[in-house]
Amino acid sequence: MNEKLNGFHIFILIHMIQVGVGIFALPRIAAEYFGYNGWLMLVVIAAIAAFNIYLIRVVWKMGNGADIFTIFESYLPKWIVFPLYIIVGLTWSLTASLVAKEYVLIFQVTAFPTANPMSFMFIISLLAYLLLIKGVYTIVKASTVFFFLVLWMMPLEIPFYNDLQLSRYTHYIFQEGKEHWTGFFNLYGSFLGYELCMLLFPYVQQKTRFITGVQLSSAFSFLIYVSVCLICFGFYSLQQLKLIMFPFLDLLAYIKFPFIERAENILFSFLVFRVLITIVMYHWAASLCMQRIFKNFKLKRITLFMMVITFLISLMPSVLDEVGKWLTICTYLNIAYCFVLPICLIGILSIQRWRKQLV
Repeated sequence: MNEKLNGFHIFILIHMIQVGVGIFALPRIAAEYFGYNGWLMLVVIAAIAAFNIYLIRVVWKMGNGADIFTIFESYLPKWIVFPLYIIVGLTWSLTASLVAKEYVLIFQVTAFPTANPMSFMFIISLLAYLLLIKGVYTIVKASTVFFFLVLWMMPLEIPFYNDLQLSRYTHYIFQEGKEHWTGFFNLYGSFLGYELCMLLFPYVQQKTRFITGVQLSSAFSFLIYVSVCLICFGFYSLQQLKLIMFPFLDLLAYIKFPFIERAENILFSFLVFRVLITIVMYHWAASLCMQRIFKNFKLKRITLFMMVITFLISLMPSVLDEVGKWLTICTYLNIAYCFVLPICLIGILSIQRWRKQLV
């Protein structure tokens, strides 16, 4: 029997892809662009993400779990789909490399200011490649293990509830914000990752609650984001949130253990498990796109080639602010893919169904 994924596997995998380095800057983004009670925008974004996942469900049902590449190639000519695969594949692979570099640069700033960040990035990329070549089922199993390795960090928020000032949760909504559309897209980037479930159609059991697992993982990530933002909005003032680059990371510095000094470095180190899954899955998705073009090459070689290319490209932004700008551009493109790809697939499947009815 062929191995297949179930809803529980999908739930953990998508959640591990979604929650990463962005969680540390999330309260600042909400405060900077939406002002007072800016965390409420997460509710709107979560609803839009849920609708987007519903569109993916429509594709899953209409196509009977068919591979999205097969759907595209059954209707569109190669001179259209191949450039599409290249653009999407490069975006996903570059996103993975930039996420790795962002994590490494933050880790360098907080723990090893004199170390060479590219050495750390090379190690993370090597670990990602070694996991990636094992296949998607091994990746899912690893993500399940990693999930339980970081699960113990969630209750660390509880002690901060005693230090919150309720007066900071004012009755003002979205006051002293700016550039709401920019803030919307930046916040939406924290929910990205669920779109990769479209590539998992051939690997999922037909009679499983596949999309339910995706919806639950997105909802679970939303609850984590809201809890982090609520704590930061109650612990810091609005002006402090706007000035602190990573409010949640600074908040972890208040955690004291009798046997560990600077516990936030230890806690941030555990985040590498989440980041690793994000890197692996985006590179895996990119490799699948490129394999549809270069069918004579093995997936391992395509993966290695893509990772080397985007690794070299990621050398260009040298500081954290530049990496953030590059990652923002990739985020905008990924948001576009989230909606454009399912809508196109629904359109193709609708036309095919209509033609069958005519026949």
